[in-house]
Amino acid sequence: MSYSQPALREHAALGAVRWVAPVELALDALALINPAAAPVIGGPANDTPVATEVFAFGRLPLAFSARCFTARHFHLSKDQCAFRCIEHPDGLLLDTTEGQPFLALNGIQTQSAAQHCLIADAPALRAAGVTRARLSPTSRDFATVVDLFDRTYNGPADAAEAASALAALSLPGGLVNGYAHRRPGLERMPA
Repeated sequence: MSYSQPALREHAALGAVRWVAPVELALDALALINPAAAPVIGGPANDTPVATEVFAFGRLPLAFSARCFTARHFHLSKDQCAFRCIEHPDGLLLDTTEGQPFLALNGIQTQSAAQHCLIADAPALRAAGVTRARLSPTSRDFATVVDLFDRTYNGPADAAEAASALAALSLPGGLVNGYAHRRPGLERMPA
């Protein structure tokens, strides 16, 4: 799909009711596609605005494979793995040669080591027309993550304070939001 307002209008005319922005799309580009002030409206039989969803929290999904990397790590075939991934609920962390966390292998997925987090960007996301936030779970403190996002996106919580509260948790990999600000994805930018 081409990521533009004309492309979204075409998809809406065919019946689309929601679109999910790619994780690497910057907030300023996102705001041009389906802005809050002038959202794309559904097809001829539907006068509801098309919903915009963003991946707002979790390890970035970078690649999928037919091969299970967790099984391969333990020298097991995919069909004889005995679900070894259960032992590593946040995946297997891979470091760079300098010892910095880089990727996480989680079954058939390759993910970022850090948690992509757009909680501090809540005001900009609202202004860009985002109506849905997708949160990907972690093995610990996820109820707190959900609560902070809910209070920030749907309630009165301050986005900067919520971001500080998330940063204080022991979430695996730390927090990043570089892509939202036209920076490398593994950078942490202030909102």
